[in-house]
Amino acid sequence: MYRPKNFPGEFEENLLSLLGKLAIKFKQQKPANQAGFTRLLKTIIREWKKNPFGRSFPKLWWLNYVLNENKKSFDPEFVMQIKPFLIKNKIRSLSGVVTVSVFTKGKGCSYRCVYCPTQPEIPKSYLADEPAVLRAISFNYDPYEQTRKRLIALELSNHPIDKVEIIIKGGSFSAFEKSYREQFVKEILAAANNQPKDTQKSLIRLQRENETAASRIIGINIETRPDYIDNKEILFLRKLGVTQVELGVQILDEKILEIISRGHGVKEVKKATKLLKNAGFKVAYHLMPNLPGSSVENDYKAIKRAFERDFRPDYLKIYPTVITKYSELENWYQIGKYRPYSTEKLIDLLVKVKAEVIPPYVRIGRLGRDITEAMMVGAKIPSHIRQLVQQKLKEKGLLCRCIRCREIKNQMIVGQVKLHKISYSASGGREYFLEYIDRQQHLLGFLRFRISSSGESLIREVHVYGQAAKIGEVDNHNIQHHHWGRKLIEEAEKMAKKENVKQIKIISGVGVRAYYRKFGYRLSKTYMIKDL
Repeated sequence: MYRPKNFPGEFEENLLSLLGKLAIKFKQQKPANQAGFTRLLKTIIREWKKNPFGRSFPKLWWLNYVLNENKKSFDPEFVMQIKPFLIKNKIRSLSGVVTVSVFTKGKGCSYRCVYCPTQPEIPKSYLADEPAVLRAISFNYDPYEQTRKRLIALELSNHPIDKVEIIIKGGSFSAFEKSYREQFVKEILAAANNQPKDTQKSLIRLQRENETAASRIIGINIETRPDYIDNKEILFLRKLGVTQVELGVQILDEKILEIISRGHGVKEVKKATKLLKNAGFKVAYHLMPNLPGSSVENDYKAIKRAFERDFRPDYLKIYPTVITKYSELENWYQIGKYRPYSTEKLIDLLVKVKAEVIPPYVRIGRLGRDITEAMMVGAKIPSHIRQLVQQKLKEKGLLCRCIRCREIKNQMIVGQVKLHKISYSASGGREYFLEYIDRQQHLLGFLRFRISSSGESLIREVHVYGQAAKIGEVDNHNIQHHHWGRKLIEEAEKMAKKENVKQIKIISGVGVRAYYRKFGYRLSKTYMIKDL
């Protein structure tokens, strides 16, 4: 394991001794939860006449690092028992994979939407004090260093890093030159493959080597504008290994799109959505309630329109409009040209949307941006707005059916698991959402299967939830690696045969190709295909 520069070497022997004492305590009584583990640590430290760590309390990653370096000195059962207690921020890998955000350098967009901040030297639409941006700045936006150092940090925090989703941020990815984008992805792959940054290997070779790398890229997620999407762009994104596209839709309302100087209309959203789905991509929409010219009632109708058959995204990020520094909207607010509705009305709107509008095949990834109050002008949007919305849902006895609210995470399966199928028309094709749920409606895993208007069948996504587990590692207390994915694929193949489909295609992250080969799929161009 990489030895970080900030590891306190002077404590190494004491940390090793602490682990030895923990091994003895674990034989007597294993802590029931994280709080119990922390109490046990404090008890052992108090038993020393003098705290060997001075005034500090040992960080979990210190213990994890020393344990990994001295694993052979401990009983394997103890190592297995203590590992779950050494994970920092468990939520980072509770959806089955870890995510690594990497920022491009430069504006990434030439448009001037009124709400969009354009802070000097910072990627368009982002601000310098956002946590992910600060990390990117510290590495001068170098994709290799951003990826490598983030993987190291996750591993030190005891998260499995063999299944990684790359999220490329920094504005509209499609606005950059193809040469820049290809080199950007190559450096990400080199970092994931644990290879030198200056490798002269081709993109195809780096992708092939990632199929068996220690950190396999299971998907690449980019953000862009709907009007950048055409057939040529789709072919290039597939060449890079992109599997999910986030579209800056903002609002499905022609008048408001014009007011905010968006530069495209609803028809571009409709076209981009169809092209992307027919190519197998997962499609996410960014939506912005409280834009100039809108109202609570209009925002509700616009979000509801996103689930008419010409749209129906797979993922949503709802970013309530924030008046930020470095934006034209700041000027509008100062002169009284724009006045947002209240935060209370906004929360009520989001509660109503989650309870009444969101279908069970959609995952709401975000309900707000990581914008600090220092960068906000006028009304402040609470950073914990998601929690406020969830709290109000609970108070009203309402439920959200979105994927995120139903993920099983680290909970136990309750009762019998059953296969549930949802069918719906979308963008000129037929979509099937297959999901495994338990008696409490906890979601274990799902598959998105599409039959396009031309009769082509595509598996657009396979995802199994639960705490991320290392490839090949089976734990009876975890959801992963118990063949839920295989069962979903087999079910999709049965459905394809009933439709008299001769071939099935899977859009695949380069790091998942080996998985699909086990089920008879082969690589053809940028897809895994199987003749039925």
